[in-house]
Amino acid sequence: MTLTNIVPIKEDGNIATLLSFRSPARANEQLVRELNTLKSVDIRMLDVSCTKHEDAIAAKANIEAYLTPHRPDKVRQLFTRWKFLFQRPYETSIDECSERVDIMIENMIEMPADCIMHIYNVSIKTFRILPPYSDIYGLIKTDLERRKYYLERFDYFVDELRK
Repeated sequence: MTLTNIVPIKEDGNIATLLSFRSPARANEQLVRELNTLKSVDIRMLDVSCTKHEDAIAAKANIEAYLTPHRPDKVRQLFTRWKFLFQRPYETSIDECSERVDIMIENMIEMPADCIMHIYNVSIKTFRILPPYSDIYGLIKTDLERRKYYLERFDYFVDELRK
């Protein structure tokens, strides 16, 4: 079985591939194109079907590649800058802002690399005051949850088609 358009499972290679996309939405479009190259896989928006166990396993591996998180040290390096880049919200101390940023970093460490860079790049251009986590997550919520949905569906197909 040859999978020519499938992203290889190597952390550094996956990060480089993910960072080559302009946005998480573009990465998702490419992911769907790659998954649809598998013979028994058909994805149309949220309608996902698969009829072969081997293809379900390959699709799951590919989706996991698109969920590869950025290196934690890189995430910390990028977002530690937020303590100084944004204005503090009204009546908050620098220590409170610093704590908020640290908490956000811990929540973002498991996000895919392209989502991290998208959050970083867009937020610097969009927000003047340190944003709440919900606004940050909102920048990638739809795209990240779509990947998680695909992973969940192919987990199901792997289990069901094994029988």
